[in-house]
Order: sequence, then C-alpha cells, then structure tokens
Amino acid sequence: MVRYLVSIVERPDGWGPAAPDDVPPRPGEPVESLGEADALFPAVRQAVDFNQSPDRQQDRRWAVVVEPGARGRIWPYARLCTPLAYKVAAVWWPTGWEPGSPLDVPNCVWQAESGSGAGPMPYRRAVATVRALNRQSLDRAGTMWYVLVAVEHEPVSQTVAYDASGTETTVAVRRLHVVRPESGGGKGDCTHCPAHSFDCARESWTSREQTVAETHTGPWEGP
Repeated sequence: MVRYLVSIVERPDGWGPAAPDDVPPRPGEPVESLGEADALFPAVRQAVDFNQSPDRQQDRRWAVVVEPGARGRIWPYARLCTPLAYKVAAVWWPTGWEPGSPLDVPNCVWQAESGSGAGPMPYRRAVATVRALNRQSLDRAGTMWYVLVAVEHEPVSQTVAYDASGTETTVAVRRLHVVRPESGGGKGDCTHCPAHSFDCARESWTSREQTVAETHTGPWEGP
C-alpha cells in the first residue's frame, strides 16, 4: 500500500508559490514531518491547510507531500508528489449509467481513453472544463464522459534508451488519480446498468488510482 508523508521544507527568500500545494524550485532537505496518510488527498489537504495558515507569514516552513522510500529526482529517499497537475480525460459512457450531475463519475471508471486536447490546468479551471464538456455530452447524447484527473509531480519510474540513429526514448510511469470533485461530484445512477447488482454499483470513493506510461522520443542532445 502506498503511504504519503507530509514533509516540511524551508521556504526560500523571494519565492512566491503559484498554488498552496506548490513546491520551491530547489527544495532543501526536509526538516520535519507533519503527518502521514494512506491516500493522496488527505495528505495534500493537510499540506495545503498548513501552507495557508496565517502562521506561514511568521516563519519559512512550507509543507510538501512525498512518497517515502521511493526514489525521486530531487531526493533519493522520497518521491515528490506535489504540486499536482490537473487534467481532463475522456472515458466511455458505461451502458445504463445515468449521471445526476455533469461532475458525476461512474464507479466503473478505469483507464482514461483520451484527453480533451488541453494540457495541465488549475483545479478550478479543470473542474469548469469537465462540467462544460459533460453538459455537451448530455445535450447531444454523446458516447464519451469526461473526468478530472490529478497527476502526481514526479514519475514513479523512468527509463531512458538510445538507438544507433541517435534517438533518445524516455518512458515515464506516472501515478494519477481520477477525482470526484468535493462539490457537485457523485457516482450517478447504476440502476439500469446490466451489472447494477454487483458490488461495483455500491462502492463509494473520492478518488481512484491509476498508472500510465508516457513515452517521449527525440534526438539525443548529449550529456
């Protein structure tokens, strides 16, 4: 089971965070631990609450979320999970499933099929995009449904390969989470689904974890 740790680093002079879960560009060694959770979003919430406290104006402490024991790019003993990148992904509309809100997410959602064409965006903008796209799907009886996805900052693993032509291929495995927004997001109605009597129709969750592999290919630029 993945564990998430809220670690405290020192905020550098002159640095202005772009979001409450932002991370300094070159964070130093963690100075203390604030807490631990077995899910990502409780840890992120604890870090955000800490960073938004009025006390932060009086000291230089800043909270970040890491996966302890996993190798990261910055620290060999912890993988940096914040800041989160929010994206919009499309899934097939399940047979018989009926949403009650444009922000509902079916319980049986699994792997995203495609993106909306947009890159990472702030949380509020991503939620607004999901709402607008799903309203279109409802109005036009579409076959796709759009969901909000949160992507952890550093990859779980990364490999780099070279071939004789000088091409560099990088494969990064990333952990992402399909999210039900806190306000307005539910599971919809599975009554008319062929599997409505299965356990999946009764599940309750706020986020569902997935892993995806990203591949980038280009000319080798040397060390």
